Parts: sequence; C-alpha cells; structure tokens
Amino acid sequence: MRSILVLILFGLTACGRLQKPIEQSQPNTGETQESKTSLKTDSVYAFKLRIDTLHEITIKREYVNHSNYHQTFYLNNEKIYTDTTNYLVDSSKYSKVIAENGNVLLFMECDGRPNLDYISAYAIDIKNKKMTYLSSSVFNDRPGGKTKPFTDIDGDGFLEYGGFDLSEMHPHPDSMYYNPSKFYEIKKGRLLFDSLLTKKEDIKENGIYLAQPLDKYGNCCQVIKKPKYKR
Repeated sequence: MRSILVLILFGLTACGRLQKPIEQSQPNTGETQESKTSLKTDSVYAFKLRIDTLHEITIKREYVNHSNYHQTFYLNNEKIYTDTTNYLVDSSKYSKVIAENGNVLLFMECDGRPNLDYISAYAIDIKNKKMTYLSSSVFNDRPGGKTKPFTDIDGDGFLEYGGFDLSEMHPHPDSMYYNPSKFYEIKKGRLLFDSLLTKKEDIKENGIYLAQPLDKYGNCCQVIKKPKYKR
C-alpha cells in the first residue's frame, strides 16, 4: 500500500513539471500587422509645407502594393505620423500650415471622390515630434460665395472653413432633405467647432436649424418643408 502511494505522488509531481508555463502578456505597442509590413517609400514624390524658418513638414507616399499607399508625414526629415485614410489633393490651394500662439495646425485638402473633397486637420507638436489627427469637414468654395475656406466668414475676426455635404434632391417639389453643415474656427492656434456659425448657415440653407438632423432610422437626413426662397 505504501509503495502504491509513493508511485501516485511521483506521478503527480511529474505532471506538475510537464505543465506549460503561463506566458506573460506582451505590452501593447500600438502596432498592427499592417504597420509591421514592409512598405516602400516613394523616393520621388514629396509634398512640402514650411512651418517657419527652422521647420517644415514633408508628405511622402509609402506603397503597400502598386495601387495602394499610405501617406507619411515627416518633420524635418523625421517620420512622425502615418495616415492610412486621407489622401492629399496635390494641386490644392487649401493645404497649408497655420502657426499661432505657439501651436501648429496642418490643413490638408483630401480627395473625397465620388463625393466632395474635404479638409482634414492635424495638430503638430514640434517639441515632442508628434502629430495628431483632429477632424475632417467638407468645404464650400463657390465663386463669389462668402464661405470660402480660411476666410473670416462670420466677421468675428477669426478664420473659418466648412460647408454642406448633402446634394441629394427630394422627389417631392415642396420637400427637401435637411442639409446639415459643419464649420470650424481657427482661434489662437486652436481648432474649434463653430456652433454659432454652423447654426446660422443651417438656417440660411434650410430655413430652420435641427440639432439632430438624422431621421428616426439614423439616416441622413430628415425631410423638411422646402423654404420658399428655394422654389
């Protein structure tokens, strides 16, 4: 009986030694499988925007394959950000850097096809060599219009940009889809959502302002009575 107990204890000890050790969790570095993929940087293409006499931003392309690329941002030739979603319009007159009050904002006109082009905004931290995506908004720049990007649209002394995105017509002649706008203001080097200008422009466009423009199904947008001036 004693020998049997010894054998059982020996077997349990052996099983304990053969157990797979618990793996320690790896720290989250923020990298994805795609970011670890080897990308080929275009050695010819480079879009440059100067911040001041000492600093400039360069936008390059890193190709995933022959038809798909990311846009990488370099501060004085040091890579600080990769954008996999927004794509610069090379010939844009609205892509620019605005540096005020010790803050640096980068604005990039992006290709929105088949919809309207839009402006993406980023904050650049020169000291810490970092870049942060802030927001995107379509913009209106109709000839003779008062909502041209980077102008003082509402006369408050600060630059604004933004506009209306919806272009779908309602089939009934007396109705229209509510067309919401989105405007931003550049104030002392900060980018702020301009709720007052957005409300003012919405009323001008739609005749009314709706804080919740989506319909009950979550689709854009609610059907409203067409203002008389739109007939």
